Amino acid sequence: MKKIRVSIVGASGLVGEGLIKALLGHPHCALSLLVSEHAAGKSVGELLPVLAGECDLKTVSATPAEVAKASDVVFCAKKGSETFAWVPGLLEGGTKVIDIGGEFRFRDAAVYEEWYKEPHGCKDLLERAVWGLPELQKEAIRAAALVGNPGCYVTSAVLALAPFVAAGLVEDAGLIVDSYSGLSGAGRQFNAKLSNLFVDIDENLRAYGVGNHKHTPEIEQGLRIAAGREIKVTFVPHLAPLDRGILTTAFARPKPGLTTARALEALKAFYTSERAPFVRVREKVGDVNIRDVAYTNYCDLSAQVVERSGMLVVASALDNLVKGAAGQALQNLNLMCGFDETLGLKGRGL
Repeated sequence: MKKIRVSIVGASGLVGEGLIKALLGHPHCALSLLVSEHAAGKSVGELLPVLAGECDLKTVSATPAEVAKASDVVFCAKKGSETFAWVPGLLEGGTKVIDIGGEFRFRDAAVYEEWYKEPHGCKDLLERAVWGLPELQKEAIRAAALVGNPGCYVTSAVLALAPFVAAGLVEDAGLIVDSYSGLSGAGRQFNAKLSNLFVDIDENLRAYGVGNHKHTPEIEQGLRIAAGREIKVTFVPHLAPLDRGILTTAFARPKPGLTTARALEALKAFYTSERAPFVRVREKVGDVNIRDVAYTNYCDLSAQVVERSGMLVVASALDNLVKGAAGQALQNLNLMCGFDETLGLKGRGL
C-alpha cells in the first residue's frame, strides 16, 4: 500500500512534536515536510532532542502551495492570523487539512470572534469545516477535507457529559465542568510567562478564565451535537503543577431514577468499542486518574450519583497532548483517509 504524504505546519511546538512521534509509528504515513519559519534548516534532532535518531528530516520554510504539492494531508499547528494565511492555499492545492487550533471549530464566525477576540479570516471555509470529535462526528469526519481538531479541555468535558445529555438523564440547567490541566496545554510560548515559571506553579493551584475561557462555547457546541438542543455550562479551568494531562470532574442534576449503576451502564452503552475505541469506562470515579492515560490516546471515564446531595459526578482523564491534541488529530487523519481508526495510536509512549 502506497503511503500517504503528511506534512506539519508548525512542527517545532509541543503538538508538532507529538504529531511527529505518532506519525513515525504509523504504517501508512510518511512524513513529507516539517515547516517551521523561525527554525528553518534545523534538524528534528537538534530542534527536538527527544526525537534525535528517530527522524532525520530538517525543518523548512515553505509556501502553502509548496506544502500542498508535497502532501496528501497537512496538520496545521498555527494560531489565528497565521492559520488563516495557510489553510486556503492548502485546500486549493488539493490536500486535506486538520487544523489543531480553534479557527475552524465553529460553524458561526461570530462565535469565534466573540471568544477568541480577533476577526475570522476564512469565513467562506466554515461551511466546509467539520468539528473533529470522533466519538460524535465519525461519519462527517470521514467525508471532510477540513477538520477543526477539538480543544483538550473540550474533549474531556464533552466525552464526560455527552451520554447523559443525549439520553436526557440529567437536567440541562446547572451543568458544571471543573477541569485541571498542566502547563503543556498552552504550548511552549505560554510557559515563558513569568506567572507560569516553576517557582510560581510548583505546589500551587489556581483557577483562570472563569466565565470567559474560549473553550466554553466549544463545550456547549459538543453537547448540543450530542443532545440536539442548546445547553449552557459553567466551565472553570485550573492550572495545576503537572507537565501533561487533564482531569475533569463534571456535575449535573440527575433526573429521577438515575443511579450509579444506571449511570455506568449509560457510559458503556454510549461508548461501544466500535464507536469509541479510545474511551474506557472505569467502575469507580476514584479509578480515573491522569497517570493511567499519560502518553496514550485514551480517555478514562466513570460516574457516580451522590444520593445525599442528589448530584451526578462524572470523572474524565486524558493526556492533553495526545487525546487532547496530536493523538486525536491522527485519529481524524485515519478516518479521513479510510484507515483503521486506531492505527499508530495503540499503546503508551505517544
